Amino acid sequence: MISIRSKLSLWLSGLIIVGTVTGLILFESMLREAFHDSIINRLEEDLEHIILATSLEDGELLIDKSQLSSFYNPAYSGRYYQLNLPDKVIRSRSLWDVELNVKLLEANATRSWQAKGPKNNDIQLLSIAIGAPNTDLTATLTVAQDLSIGRRVFSEVFGVKLAINIAMLFSMLVGIILILRQSFKPVKQVQASLAKLRDGEIDRLEVDQIPQEIIPLAETYNELLDYTSKQIERSRNNLGNLSHGLKTPLAVMQQQVEALGLSDPEAAQAMQQQLDSIRQMVERKLAAARVTGDMLPAAQMAVPKDFESLLSTLNKVHHHKSIQATIDNQSNTLRIPIHREDGMELFGNLLDNAFKWAQSNVTVQLYKDEQQVQCIVISDDGPGVKQEELQLLTDRGTRLDEAVIGHGLGLSIVKEICEQYGFELRFHNSQTLSGLAVHIRFTSNQLT
Repeated sequence: MISIRSKLSLWLSGLIIVGTVTGLILFESMLREAFHDSIINRLEEDLEHIILATSLEDGELLIDKSQLSSFYNPAYSGRYYQLNLPDKVIRSRSLWDVELNVKLLEANATRSWQAKGPKNNDIQLLSIAIGAPNTDLTATLTVAQDLSIGRRVFSEVFGVKLAINIAMLFSMLVGIILILRQSFKPVKQVQASLAKLRDGEIDRLEVDQIPQEIIPLAETYNELLDYTSKQIERSRNNLGNLSHGLKTPLAVMQQQVEALGLSDPEAAQAMQQQLDSIRQMVERKLAAARVTGDMLPAAQMAVPKDFESLLSTLNKVHHHKSIQATIDNQSNTLRIPIHREDGMELFGNLLDNAFKWAQSNVTVQLYKDEQQVQCIVISDDGPGVKQEELQLLTDRGTRLDEAVIGHGLGLSIVKEICEQYGFELRFHNSQTLSGLAVHIRFTSNQLT
């Protein structure tokens, strides 16, 4: 989805461009109309001057050229007049050898039009029918002006206007980009703060550097973080208290089972198996509480930091064994798209299982497959799992801690977490080591 900043840039740029183009079109239309009106006004003035210079002598209409402007003297000067009489045509000297194609008008009629004139240039013409008083003599007087000079001036004026508008448009577009960049700078800071929060570098958003419009959202987010953090801490404490509280009843039951063994060995053995299962579950929950520690509710699992923390803790738990644990991050992964506490429980169970069965080596491999999907494989050099029992580890609806003794411990929780996040979980015997390999493929999430 397009960002708000990009959307604003496109909308504002589009509005400015449309406004500029519309303004140029309107300006060009108004300038052209003003140019045309100014020419018509000048031709009307020329008609008046020529009519004043026209007189009737011996029954003929004559034009006194001495009363006219000198613009009509040079050949093809751009200003012309022509008087069409019934029997002859009187032209200005500026027309030279060109005669205008004029339609004779009836009395008191006028006509305005454009046509080709001297040198095949466009000209604007204005005609009027005139006559001598007390006679039937009528004539058509036409004045004309070359449009090429005016159009050149028009093009220069419009060109200057166009250049100014383009410069202003470019300046406004640059201004929009700069203003939006500066305006969204605090949002970038919020984004950076969220990244730090996700990486676990901070535990809440600082509202001092956040714009007023986003402060309510940031405060609500901080409140949610506080609430979630307290809930996680409360759940962890309750889990620890419950696990510790079960130790005394378990010890009492252990004594009773030992006493029962004297009278009913079979019942005592069945009870002992159940007590061992409960004790293992309690130890596992206590280990999970120790591994997860104090975590931020918004943090994702970091690579390799959190894996190194898990390996360090498990080395202490399994201190009686000398395990060499290595992390092979081929894809240069920085974070895993899973809540850090869930990730620590997921990979903590898998690594604890690997440490339990490994002889001397445990490997954590991160890579991308042919579809560029992130994969994580945890392998050990233990005895492994028989081929026919591998299927039981991933059967839906089967309690994994009952399916395969030893390897099943904690794998039901692993399966639940993988299903919750949409991860693909597979078990197979390791190709590099002799033991079990657990393959997790992030089918519905992407790593960054």
